[in-house]
Amino acid sequence: MSPVPSPSSVSSVLKRHLIFVSGKGGVGKTSVSQAIAHSLSIQGQRTLWVAFDDPLRPPGELRKLSPTLHYLNCEATIAFEEYSAMKIGAATLTRIFLQNKLVRYLAKATPGMHELFVLGKVWFERLNYDHVVVDMPSTGYGLAMFQSTKNFTRLFRGGPIHKDAEAMLETFANPTQTGFLIIAIPEEMPLQESLELNGFMLELFPKNPAAFLVNRRFPHSTESATPENSPESWENPIPTSAEDYVHKRVILEEYNLRLWRNAKIPIEEVAFILPTPQNQMIEGIASELKTRGHV
Repeated sequence: MSPVPSPSSVSSVLKRHLIFVSGKGGVGKTSVSQAIAHSLSIQGQRTLWVAFDDPLRPPGELRKLSPTLHYLNCEATIAFEEYSAMKIGAATLTRIFLQNKLVRYLAKATPGMHELFVLGKVWFERLNYDHVVVDMPSTGYGLAMFQSTKNFTRLFRGGPIHKDAEAMLETFANPTQTGFLIIAIPEEMPLQESLELNGFMLELFPKNPAAFLVNRRFPHSTESATPENSPESWENPIPTSAEDYVHKRVILEEYNLRLWRNAKIPIEEVAFILPTPQNQMIEGIASELKTRGHV
């Protein structure tokens, strides 16, 4: 059995051209991915921040957020149409092709095709930017996108789509081009799920290990969180005061993070930020990333 590769550092992942931000729903992937894109853009790097099927934005919308930052709401049907136009070339032939009902049915029904088109759009756009930062769907579906693309290359052994799918997977597997960042918050279920996600990702891309980042880490000190103060030893788990709440929360987070420490995952973190308007929160996370040397 091959040894499990050590995780990448957050700073090394955020230097790569294509950055996938993954994790369980509710851990702050969207805010962190946006903050990463913002941080890269204010350094003068031409950056694209990508979301998939954002219901709050028009499908396929490409919006300019600043001179060096763009946002793309990637949607499969529009990506398929763009891909078809690029491959066919002639506008008239493309229109005839896309109006064919059988073609549109196969595009939706073929296993892995939906995932192939949206990841293909991301893969293609990397040529137009210094960095592409992708806000992946929650753990299960995000993983399925990569797995479905790999399955497609096994099911269909010829043609230009197969060739492009193989090239995409080669890019994703290359640690000089693509980075994977797994986000969790210091709670037991997200931390455990992040380890499971990492295991599946290593099966797909064994030479490109992910980096890990703890989001919303409560302010703490090494003195206030010791192994002897485990939650299992508490007589009363319910905080009795604001001071007791802070103490218990710090201990609980430290206790939960044993899951990563036992797996030899380095604890790189972003501090807890009080709820603020979205722009202020993004600025706060971006400042945290810079202060801690992540970006």
